Amino acid sequence: MVENISNILTVAKRSPTPPCTPRQRRHHDQPTTIKPAELMGQESPHEQCGRNRSRKQSSSPALDRRPFMCDRSTQPSPTPERDDEPTEYASWSKERLLEGKITELQERLKDTEERYQSLKLQYDTLSQVHRTMRENYGTMQEESEKLQFDIQHLTKCADVLRSELQSARCDRDSAIELQKILQSELDESRKEKKKLQDSGEKDTKTIQDLQRQCREMERILMRKNPDSISALIVASKSPTGKPESDGSTSTTCRLLEQRIAQLEADAKKQDAKAQGILADVQARFNSVQAKYETHIADLEMQVLSLQEINSKLNEKIIRQMEELASISSHAAGATGAPLSAKATTTARFTQTEPAEEAPEFRGRRREPATAKVRSILVQTDVTGTGETVAMRQPNAKRAQAQGKEDAHLLATIRGMRVDLAIKEKAVQRLTRELDECKKTIKKLQKKKEPPVMGRCDSGRSPAKVRNKMGDGRVDSPDSAGPLRDAQSKVKILELDYKALQDKRLQDLKTLQAAHEKELASCHESIRFLQQRLTESEEELLQRKDKQRPNHSNDYYGLKAKVAYLERRHTEREQRLLMLVEALSK
Repeated sequence: MVENISNILTVAKRSPTPPCTPRQRRHHDQPTTIKPAELMGQESPHEQCGRNRSRKQSSSPALDRRPFMCDRSTQPSPTPERDDEPTEYASWSKERLLEGKITELQERLKDTEERYQSLKLQYDTLSQVHRTMRENYGTMQEESEKLQFDIQHLTKCADVLRSELQSARCDRDSAIELQKILQSELDESRKEKKKLQDSGEKDTKTIQDLQRQCREMERILMRKNPDSISALIVASKSPTGKPESDGSTSTTCRLLEQRIAQLEADAKKQDAKAQGILADVQARFNSVQAKYETHIADLEMQVLSLQEINSKLNEKIIRQMEELASISSHAAGATGAPLSAKATTTARFTQTEPAEEAPEFRGRRREPATAKVRSILVQTDVTGTGETVAMRQPNAKRAQAQGKEDAHLLATIRGMRVDLAIKEKAVQRLTRELDECKKTIKKLQKKKEPPVMGRCDSGRSPAKVRNKMGDGRVDSPDSAGPLRDAQSKVKILELDYKALQDKRLQDLKTLQAAHEKELASCHESIRFLQQRLTESEEELLQRKDKQRPNHSNDYYGLKAKVAYLERRHTEREQRLLMLVEALSK
């Protein structure tokens, strides 16, 4: 500030300014930067002005300021005696101007300090208000986020409730429609019930009328034809009839005796007819039995021939596979690989072996009824010395010929396998026919048993019938052998059927156990998920204020997952039930 004032004083010395009042000077002066009063000295402006003035006086020569008195009426205006008086006057006026400026600047400085203090107070208040407003803004923002989350949750709940309301309205409409339909059906059923009651009353009346008419007709018949069968029937029906005369009772007894004799004759005729039919059925049964026995023997011969053909085909396949193995080993030697070690080649083929016979039918059974197929690995070891290798190294043409032969052999093997599959199908068909024949034999035996009982009742004993059948068997020993074989095969097939049934039951039990285990695991998982669901609901209720949106998403995702698991569990249970029903059939 002192430097500014000194600068202003030097400028004022160099350039004189016209005299003016402080107010005019405020208008003329340009605004300058005002520094605080602490930078200025402790001296007052008057002292500073006095010091400057003393400096100027010391620097400039002393001026004599004695007043010059003159009388204007007699004397002219005083004139300065020296040349330095105008300069002294100008410097004095400049000092005065500078003092005025300094006082004005001090006033402005005071004003600016007061304004600074007031602005500082305003700034403090405004900063405090701003701080409080910022805190309020943070709290309001948190509240707005909470409210937004609540709004989202409420919108979702509102959507769910809206959908439930729509479904409830649909259910209500359907229930109202169903109520209307049921009400209409109830009205119709009431009308029909009333109609049925009316018709029942009418029917009872008509029945009573018809019964009365029947009684009247019976009385008329008894009056007109007292000896007829209808009259006798009516008389037997009416126990509370009137006592008749002795002649009428004798005629009725005679008619009844004649009727009884006629019925006995008819019964005898029917018995004779039934015996003839029974003999015819027995003869037909014997012929059918003989025919089936011959057919079974033919089928057994065919099965034996097919088994022989199958064994021959298997042997042929084995030989061809061995040849192929040897050819492949030769081809491998032709490429130049060392053949000093053993070269092993394996070939896979199928072979039918007879099934193990049951211990109780081994003596009587000649050939098995069924065959099981198993796969066998045959290994052929080919060892060769250096001489054999040198002898077996073919040229290119021979390798091509061997390739063609290999292709031909593979084609023949495929054809043989196809033939074998066809033969197996034929064997299965023959076994099915054999089963059907056995079923028909059983049916005929079941049909044969009741007439035998009837014969025993009519006078023939079962011992005689057995003796007769035993004699017939003794007379025909050739036909008894196939029958015994057929019976043994039937028993073997029954045992196989029982074994298959037991296996099927075991499979069903294992499947049921697996199903129950899976159901238990599903129930356990559902229980665990339900526990988690309840826990999450409790946490949702407890921490509703501090919850984030992802928690609600987790809740809905968990609920959807539980619904998906329940739906999958029901579908799997239905599938397993369908499978169990199919297997039980």
